[in-house]
Amino acid sequence: MWSEIPLHPQRIVVLGGNAFLDSLLALGIKPVGFAFCSTCIRSDTLSEFIVDIPVVGDISQPSLEKILSLKPDLILGHKWQKNFYPLLSAIAPTVLIGSDSDSTDFKKELKYLAEILNRSDLVETILAEYNERIKKFRQHLGEKLRTKTVSVVHLYGSRVSVYGPDIVVYGQIMKDAGLQFIPAYKNLKNGYLDINIETLPDWDADFLFVVVVYERDSENLKSLSFLKQPIWSTLKAVQNKQVYAVSWASVQGPITANQFIDDLYGYFKNTP
Repeated sequence: MWSEIPLHPQRIVVLGGNAFLDSLLALGIKPVGFAFCSTCIRSDTLSEFIVDIPVVGDISQPSLEKILSLKPDLILGHKWQKNFYPLLSAIAPTVLIGSDSDSTDFKKELKYLAEILNRSDLVETILAEYNERIKKFRQHLGEKLRTKTVSVVHLYGSRVSVYGPDIVVYGQIMKDAGLQFIPAYKNLKNGYLDINIETLPDWDADFLFVVVVYERDSENLKSLSFLKQPIWSTLKAVQNKQVYAVSWASVQGPITANQFIDDLYGYFKNTP
């Protein structure tokens, strides 16, 4: 869903959170405003780039008044924000990108944004840097990790969910890096599953990562307090002290992807 795009937009407002913001910054474009997930843990990697960019509200409820005041000549958002399209397109040409689901492919979205913003000449260099990081990771740790498995679950308060590696950016990067997801992922329907705490052992692995998305759960990043439940102590990853709470939901584009690869070394460098 999109309107006619100006040839060289100068005042872009981004409503899609980190996904498009990350790619725009990588393309050398600084938006004049952006919306973010106000309840989510934010990316430290992008903070230095966005410190002086005005916020136009939450991604679920952007402020039309603030957007209008910035006099944008292009508005970028997600397709799942389509309910706002009639009002946004009355302010400025509006492009809604991606799918209606949470599925994200950062390389595809980078290429698309570069195409519509006349920056396609930069994509090869941006992805070459990413691919070089991936290559070095595989050279250093690929053989060690060939027989090790990984699993990633999302913690939302007391709810635990699993996403297929193909529909989340961190999963795509981990696959590129040669990490081996446990076989249970092959049985996911529609790439997503809410799981009961009782079935958590089905998702055990040599390395277990728990993605904490919301600020309200951020204490779990510090204390791993959720591990006090008895069933957690039965997990191989817990027993071997290879379970980590992480905020990977903020990994959405090439800048955070490159930092993510660097961070992976910290988890796997001591693998025997």
